[in-house]
Amino acid sequence: MAAAEKLLEFQFPAQSDHLCILREKLREVLGTCSSSEELRNCIVLAVGEACMNIIEHAYCNNDQGDIILEVEKQGNNMIFRLTDFAHRKSCEEEMVGRPLEEVRPGGLGCHIINEIMDEVRLIDCKTKHGNVLQMKKKLDI
Repeated sequence: MAAAEKLLEFQFPAQSDHLCILREKLREVLGTCSSSEELRNCIVLAVGEACMNIIEHAYCNNDQGDIILEVEKQGNNMIFRLTDFAHRKSCEEEMVGRPLEEVRPGGLGCHIINEIMDEVRLIDCKTKHGNVLQMKKKLDI
């Protein structure tokens, strides 16, 4: 297996008004890895949704705390790791979206993330506070 090449490490406040800067940085990095604009847009959407879920559900819109995005390329795979410092979530069941039959605004972020990414998992960070969400996407090169 090829060694992972770190392409980005970006720490930002867990506030929705900082997501535009995150998206810019992510687009810049993805531009060097994929010629598919559609794929880049999908990845930016999925990472943005994951960050918004952290802001809303891990930090509970509390405006305190940070998120760290790490982006690595390993062979044909892109790995996106989001680390927060909020109360620890216990299982991946919390990453399941609401049933699609329930027609109402919101609640589709997990569906979008799982549809776009090839692998989504919470990594045990072995601390009382903090969560690490890792997402993987294979690039069509």
